[in-house]
Amino acid sequence: MSSSNRSYGSSTRSSSVSGVSGISNISSFNHDAITDRNMEFIWWLANRLTSYDEEMHKEILEDFFTDDAKYVHPALTVEGRYNIRKVFRVWTSLNKDEPEVTNIVFDGHTAIISLVQNLRPRVFPMLHLQVPATTTLLFKDTPEGPMIYSHQDSWSLEGIVQSMPLLGWWYDHIARNVLGAVLTSAGGFLHTANQTTGYLQFRAEEVQKMSTEIIEKSSAEIQQRSKEMTAKAQLMVDQAKDTVEKRVASAREEVERMRAMMSQGGAKAITGTHASG
Repeated sequence: MSSSNRSYGSSTRSSSVSGVSGISNISSFNHDAITDRNMEFIWWLANRLTSYDEEMHKEILEDFFTDDAKYVHPALTVEGRYNIRKVFRVWTSLNKDEPEVTNIVFDGHTAIISLVQNLRPRVFPMLHLQVPATTTLLFKDTPEGPMIYSHQDSWSLEGIVQSMPLLGWWYDHIARNVLGAVLTSAGGFLHTANQTTGYLQFRAEEVQKMSTEIIEKSSAEIQQRSKEMTAKAQLMVDQAKDTVEKRVASAREEVERMRAMMSQGGAKAITGTHASG
């Protein structure tokens, strides 16, 4: 790398990083200026980070990565700037073309970089696949300024499949349509099953409600019948009691009358005896 490029990198770090570190306490007056400076910085960093120039990549690692930075790839995970450099060296020795940065979202602490990976193996240069990918850079504040402590590359399965000509056509025109039809049929079946289940549940609630009403009505009728029978029984008891009391009273009157008659007959007999003597 030339000295001019190195000086640009150093000056960019001193100016742009100051804007990144102040992203959390900027005022409304200079918000747009700092945002533009941050985006200029992150685009500059992303283009250099994805460059296949080993010296440029080394400079970015030394200036903007922490010593214990972690690199996460769909196929591997390593820690430390030195190990990240070795992975970069192996990758560039196997692949011929650099990736292309298409878009960046940056809030001062997290950068999400959208790019297209150009897969062109050096041993098979005629083979060229373009796979959409995403790189996520996580920054943290340090005495030297914001530093990257995590670099994560994500490749979607859909992007890998679609990048392959025949497989991509089969995936778009057959696999997706078949899967869509299967899921649509399954969705219709589940909808019908849910409707049937709901109807059965509704009918079960109706039956339960009718059973409850019948039980409550029967219980009320039984209680009414019980009250009526109790009242009739009490009436019969009262009538029987009144009849018995009347008969007892009549018997007592008869006994008293007989006693009176006997008393009168005895007195007459005594009187007649005295007279004859």
